[in-house]
Amino acid sequence: MSIKLRTVFVLLAASLCLAACEGEHEHVHEGSASLATCPADNTLTYDTFGKAFMTSYCVRCHSSKLKGSAREGAAEGHDYDTLNGILPWFDHIDEHAAAGPTIINTEMPPSGPLPTDDERRKLGQWLACEAKKKG
Repeated sequence: MSIKLRTVFVLLAASLCLAACEGEHEHVHEGSASLATCPADNTLTYDTFGKAFMTSYCVRCHSSKLKGSAREGAAEGHDYDTLNGILPWFDHIDEHAAAGPTIINTEMPPSGPLPTDDERRKLGQWLACEAKKKG
Protein backbone atom coordinates (compact mmCIF):
# COMPACT_ATOMS: atom_id res chain seq x y z
CA MET A 1 0.00 0.00 0.00
CA SER A 2 1.38 3.38 -0.95
CA ILE A 3 2.14 5.99 1.70
CA LYS A 4 -0.47 8.36 0.21
CA LEU A 5 -3.20 5.70 0.31
CA ARG A 6 -2.25 4.68 3.86
CA THR A 7 -2.38 8.35 4.92
CA VAL A 8 -5.88 8.70 3.43
CA PHE A 9 -7.06 5.61 5.36
CA VAL A 10 -5.55 6.89 8.61
CA LEU A 11 -7.14 10.32 8.18
CA LEU A 12 -10.51 8.78 7.32
CA ALA A 13 -10.39 6.50 10.36
CA ALA A 14 -9.38 9.39 12.61
CA SER A 15 -12.18 11.63 11.34
CA LEU A 16 -14.77 8.86 11.80
CA CYS A 17 -13.51 8.20 15.33
CA LEU A 18 -13.58 11.89 16.17
CA ALA A 19 -17.15 12.25 14.90
CA ALA A 20 -18.25 9.17 16.86
CA CYS A 21 -16.47 10.28 20.03
CA GLU A 22 -18.02 13.73 19.94
CA GLY A 23 -21.49 12.32 19.29
CA GLU A 24 -21.86 14.45 16.20
CA HIS A 25 -22.71 13.37 12.69
CA GLU A 26 -20.92 14.50 9.58
CA HIS A 27 -23.14 15.48 6.65
CA VAL A 28 -21.45 14.08 3.56
CA HIS A 29 -22.05 15.09 -0.05
CA GLU A 30 -19.36 12.98 -1.73
CA GLY A 31 -21.07 9.61 -1.52
CA SER A 32 -19.61 7.66 1.41
CA ALA A 33 -21.10 4.36 2.50
CA SER A 34 -23.33 5.01 5.50
CA LEU A 35 -22.10 1.87 7.29
CA ALA A 36 -25.66 1.28 8.51
CA THR A 37 -26.42 -2.21 9.77
CA CYS A 38 -29.47 -4.44 9.90
CA PRO A 39 -30.55 -5.07 13.50
CA ALA A 40 -31.96 -8.45 14.50
CA ASP A 41 -35.29 -6.80 15.41
CA ASN A 42 -35.65 -4.93 12.10
CA THR A 43 -39.24 -4.11 11.14
CA LEU A 44 -38.49 -1.98 8.07
CA THR A 45 -39.60 -3.49 4.75
CA TYR A 46 -40.35 -2.15 1.30
CA ASP A 47 -44.05 -2.08 2.19
CA THR A 48 -43.63 -0.48 5.63
CA PHE A 49 -40.88 2.00 4.77
CA GLY A 50 -39.06 1.80 1.42
CA LYS A 51 -41.98 2.46 -0.92
CA ALA A 52 -43.15 5.55 0.99
CA PHE A 53 -39.59 6.93 1.27
CA MET A 54 -38.93 6.51 -2.44
CA THR A 55 -42.33 7.98 -3.33
CA SER A 56 -41.78 10.99 -1.07
CA TYR A 57 -38.19 11.79 -2.02
CA CYS A 58 -36.91 9.92 -5.07
CA VAL A 59 -39.38 9.03 -7.81
CA ARG A 60 -39.97 12.64 -8.81
CA CYS A 61 -36.74 12.11 -10.82
CA HIS A 62 -35.94 8.38 -10.49
CA SER A 63 -39.01 6.85 -12.12
CA SER A 64 -39.38 4.44 -15.01
CA LYS A 65 -42.24 6.65 -16.20
CA LEU A 66 -39.97 9.69 -16.71
CA LYS A 67 -37.83 10.30 -19.78
CA GLY A 68 -35.28 12.91 -20.84
CA SER A 69 -35.36 16.29 -19.13
CA ALA A 70 -38.28 15.22 -16.91
CA ARG A 71 -35.72 13.14 -14.98
CA GLU A 72 -33.92 16.33 -13.87
CA GLY A 73 -30.53 14.72 -14.54
CA ALA A 74 -31.25 11.32 -12.94
CA ALA A 75 -29.44 8.57 -14.83
CA GLU A 76 -31.59 6.43 -17.11
CA GLY A 77 -32.21 3.04 -15.52
CA HIS A 78 -31.92 4.37 -11.96
CA ASP A 79 -35.64 3.90 -11.38
CA TYR A 80 -36.87 3.59 -7.81
CA ASP A 81 -40.60 3.15 -8.36
CA THR A 82 -40.43 -0.61 -7.65
CA LEU A 83 -38.43 -2.77 -5.27
CA ASN A 84 -36.83 -4.55 -8.24
CA GLY A 85 -35.78 -1.16 -9.60
CA ILE A 86 -34.19 -0.20 -6.26
CA LEU A 87 -32.24 -3.38 -5.45
CA PRO A 88 -29.52 -3.06 -8.13
CA TRP A 89 -28.73 0.41 -6.82
CA PHE A 90 -28.87 -0.02 -3.03
CA ASP A 91 -25.16 0.86 -2.65
CA HIS A 92 -25.61 3.97 -4.78
CA ILE A 93 -28.71 5.04 -2.85
CA ASP A 94 -26.93 4.42 0.45
CA GLU A 95 -23.92 6.51 -0.57
CA HIS A 96 -26.05 9.49 -1.62
CA ALA A 97 -29.07 9.54 0.68
CA ALA A 98 -28.74 7.23 3.71
CA ALA A 99 -27.34 7.66 7.20
CA GLY A 100 -25.44 5.34 9.49
CA PRO A 101 -23.73 5.56 12.85
CA THR A 102 -21.46 8.52 12.03
CA ILE A 103 -22.32 9.71 8.50
CA ILE A 104 -25.43 11.33 7.08
CA ASN A 105 -25.37 11.43 3.28
CA THR A 106 -27.36 14.41 2.02
CA GLU A 107 -26.51 14.65 -1.67
CA MET A 108 -29.93 13.29 -2.64
CA PRO A 109 -32.48 14.51 -3.09
CA PRO A 110 -30.96 17.74 -4.40
CA SER A 111 -34.05 19.81 -3.55
CA GLY A 112 -37.02 19.76 -1.20
CA PRO A 113 -38.88 18.17 0.22
CA LEU A 114 -35.94 16.59 2.04
CA PRO A 115 -35.93 13.60 4.38
CA THR A 116 -35.12 14.12 8.03
CA ASP A 117 -31.91 12.67 9.50
CA ASP A 118 -34.07 10.01 11.20
CA GLU A 119 -35.62 9.05 7.86
CA ARG A 120 -32.13 8.82 6.37
CA ARG A 121 -31.07 6.50 9.24
CA LYS A 122 -34.10 4.31 8.57
CA LEU A 123 -33.18 4.29 4.86
CA GLY A 124 -29.68 3.11 5.74
CA GLN A 125 -31.08 0.38 7.99
CA TRP A 126 -33.63 -0.74 5.40
CA LEU A 127 -31.02 -0.87 2.63
CA ALA A 128 -28.64 -2.84 4.90
CA CYS A 129 -31.41 -5.34 5.59
CA GLU A 130 -32.25 -5.66 1.89
CA ALA A 131 -28.57 -6.24 1.14
CA LYS A 132 -28.44 -8.91 3.86
CA LYS A 133 -31.45 -10.70 2.30
CA LYS A 134 -29.88 -10.47 -1.14
CA GLY A 135 -26.55 -11.58 0.27
